Amino acid sequence: MEHPDNIKRAVHLALRSEVGELPPAPAAAVKLLSLTRGEDTEVSSISRVIETEPALAAKVLQIVNSAFYGFPSRITSIHRAVTLLGFSAVRQVALQVLFYEGLVKRGGKGAFDRLHFWQHSLLVAILSRGIGARLGHPDPDSLYAAGLLHDLGKIILESHGRVRYSDFLAASSNSMHSIRDNERTYFGVTHDAVGAVICESWGLPELVCRVQALHHRSIAEAKLPHEEAREVAIVSLADFIAWTQGIGSVEMPNSPSISREALSLVPLEQLGLPELFEQADREITEIGTFYGLEFPSSPELRANMIATAIALCQGEPGPQTTAAGNAHSSYTAPHQSLNPDEFIPQTLEALRRELGVGRLLMMQVERRRRSLVATHALPPMPAFSPSAPLEMTITSLSGDLVRCLRERRPVLVREAIENEKILSALGVCEAAAVPVMCHGRLLGVLWVSPKEAGQPLEIAPLSEVMRVAGELGIAIERSRAFERERAKAEVDALTRLSNRSAIDRFLAQAFRQGKEAHRRFAVGLADIDHFKRFNDTFGHQTGDDVLRIVADTMRSLTRPTDFLGRYGGEEFLFVLMDSNGEGARIYAERIRRHIEQRGQILGERFPGHPLTVSIGLALHEDQDEDPAQIVGAADAALYRAKAAGRNRIEVAWAG
Repeated sequence: MEHPDNIKRAVHLALRSEVGELPPAPAAAVKLLSLTRGEDTEVSSISRVIETEPALAAKVLQIVNSAFYGFPSRITSIHRAVTLLGFSAVRQVALQVLFYEGLVKRGGKGAFDRLHFWQHSLLVAILSRGIGARLGHPDPDSLYAAGLLHDLGKIILESHGRVRYSDFLAASSNSMHSIRDNERTYFGVTHDAVGAVICESWGLPELVCRVQALHHRSIAEAKLPHEEAREVAIVSLADFIAWTQGIGSVEMPNSPSISREALSLVPLEQLGLPELFEQADREITEIGTFYGLEFPSSPELRANMIATAIALCQGEPGPQTTAAGNAHSSYTAPHQSLNPDEFIPQTLEALRRELGVGRLLMMQVERRRRSLVATHALPPMPAFSPSAPLEMTITSLSGDLVRCLRERRPVLVREAIENEKILSALGVCEAAAVPVMCHGRLLGVLWVSPKEAGQPLEIAPLSEVMRVAGELGIAIERSRAFERERAKAEVDALTRLSNRSAIDRFLAQAFRQGKEAHRRFAVGLADIDHFKRFNDTFGHQTGDDVLRIVADTMRSLTRPTDFLGRYGGEEFLFVLMDSNGEGARIYAERIRRHIEQRGQILGERFPGHPLTVSIGLALHEDQDEDPAQIVGAADAALYRAKAAGRNRIEVAWAG
């Protein structure tokens, strides 16, 4: 590794001023990072540090009183905030405010987007803390701080570099080299080295300095004890995950990689990745709202993160090479789309153009029916359509196609008695069957037929088709994984109903259909009466049970064509398609009555606490309405039902 004196000299040359002449770290931040968590002193010590800076205290209280924490009454003192939220949460909020106000918020505009940088820093901090907690780290808060500051060198170079980081980004935008190689070219030093020197000069904790220095470098060369090496690897993994799903600290064409060394120190199978990601995207979305940041929707964020985890665990093939040894661009470019109705036709078109074949037909395995189903054809085949697809039951297959499926290799299917049924269904005299695979699993068959009837098919070009079929398999599997995870991400974990994200998407779709086809529908909001009393009297586990009971009751009464979701807290939203006011009222009354009856049956479990709901209804009839208006009308009707005594229905229309 490079000698520390040489690194300091390079940092000095990259900055306009001596390191010692740069503005110091916020004094409160240094104190907060050095605080230890003693049971008797943590509340008073952290309160004293924050309250000595009125502006900091005001900002911290502003965040503490945001919707994210959801306190029923306003918190007016830091001491009270620490008592309710705990040492860790308040220190994290204070550190965010200090570094955002002191380093990120101020500065001119340029190619270096400070908010984009802050977005990345927050996500890496949250993921670092989450990973550390799952691995049993004794102080996950320290990993949060290290993650929050891991790219400090970039903001230092932007504000104090002889060359601004914005100018560097503009100059290197088309480079194919890594960002650190380009930094070394433009600054003579990398951002991680700058960050390490600055953190050391500020007297920040050793862990923060170590992560700065090593999160992009060889951990083994540093010869660290195992636990110290793992701390660096945790932040490196968090940084990598953030980059791979689109939240990097800068805009750049190629994102950083992560070493196998780091992965060996952080076993992914121990992390509970879906839960980690769900917690992270929930927290980052709320925090981002406070800073005016926009993050991907929860389903997209979680799905992309989980796809990243799969790639980390199993590995994905890199660019394929031709016989000449040159990198061959992918026909499928699976990273460009997760929609098979986009990437499969594009792939077939590219193959047909490059190989000069006649027809290409994609058949995918339908596992439930144990069959091959035609999904895409080029040119289109009039013999089948999406409503009546060409389908072959796997158990009825014969001849060369069976050999293709068993041996997992391309075969030529020529005229023969055993192949007659298949070729007749395809409308050809000869075709090649190429298996579409992913990680050893058969996903489908790609059929290739000659350009002209009677023209023989050669086996040699099928090696290229086989390669492309492999890319198609990866793309299809990614698409399916995305759909699976999106479905999971749009389901409320407690009630198994659609969550708020799915509700918003469905309402937008319903309003589009309403305008295009003039469809009427009703929207209802149902709220559990006196829900807080269940929690206060019996505990939150019982409160969860009440939510499940109401959800299950409503689900049992909802038609497949209608929609039901958990709107938030103890509130549920339903959409009744093609329904008039009377039909909506009848449905709502059925729900109200059944839940009341269920509550009576469970009376011994909830003594003195009847289980009932209040419901507000609204109709979508005006083509100029939007989702917010009709939900607002239903909410106003719900409020009237509560005010009128609860366990009743109110409507938003006259009569």
